[in-house]
Amino acid sequence: MTELELIKSTKERLLVSVDEADANVDARELVRFADGDLEKLENAITRRLLGEPLQYIIGEWDFYNCNFRVGEGVLIPRPETELLVDKALEFLGTLNGSNDDGGELANYLYNVVYGKRVRGTYVAEHETVDAKVLDLCSGSGCIAVSIAKNIVDTLPGTKVFAVEKSPVAFEYLKQNIALNRVQRYVVPFCDDVLSGCTNLLGSAKGQFDLVVSNPPYVRSAECEVLQTEVMHEPRLALDGGADGLIFYRAIAERWLSLLKPGGLLLLECGEDQAGDIKAILDATSCGEVEIFDDFAGISRVVALKMY
Repeated sequence: MTELELIKSTKERLLVSVDEADANVDARELVRFADGDLEKLENAITRRLLGEPLQYIIGEWDFYNCNFRVGEGVLIPRPETELLVDKALEFLGTLNGSNDDGGELANYLYNVVYGKRVRGTYVAEHETVDAKVLDLCSGSGCIAVSIAKNIVDTLPGTKVFAVEKSPVAFEYLKQNIALNRVQRYVVPFCDDVLSGCTNLLGSAKGQFDLVVSNPPYVRSAECEVLQTEVMHEPRLALDGGADGLIFYRAIAERWLSLLKPGGLLLLECGEDQAGDIKAILDATSCGEVEIFDDFAGISRVVALKMY
């Protein structure tokens, strides 16, 4: 059987439980993944028919211009999140770089988390840091890694600090930093955005140029009725509390103070949440709030530019 025949046959089988548009993509990806191994293909088709996400089956997915390893326990990168990366890179492109205390701060923050005697310094003693970025609820690292990989030609001294609570997702985060060869620019922290990171919060007031986050934002009750594929993803990465806004309140209360004057906060949100998040940020009186729509016309990113 030729590859085209295999794709056609696979698609026909997938149509039992997958719509035609997805079946087209899934069939091509599964045949490519099996690479001529019919037993491997059969197993993959069975898993897909049982509702397992395609991305988990093949173990990787493209986002922006990068490739990410994914699997059970980590949120799958989604195309609408690319808007947040676009806005982040657009903002970073306006910076002149060369933060005077950048190297010292980067080393200090790294040692606060990992311990100086264990890991040593993160940057050279007199190295210039052009931009300091913080990614909260980093998951697979798709935002942090994509920002780092696409800004280093412009601001080669950029440092991105990525915070993720889940030990499983944290392992994927570290793998994806290495896979995309941005170890020099991205440093991962395993900690809790809602209640942890006390050393980081206490040491970095007014030090970051950019804070970004795609936090859990599904309402708790809605987590019980999500589509089958999404139910395979970790609830920890989806559940945003009763109203879906618990992380946005925490970011406004705990993390805004880490931004410099003129710094930018970028938050991804669900399709009916932008107005509520704008109200949360407006109440801080810290800066000017703006909402951006994604490619489907859905209000997807809320930004706050610090005064």
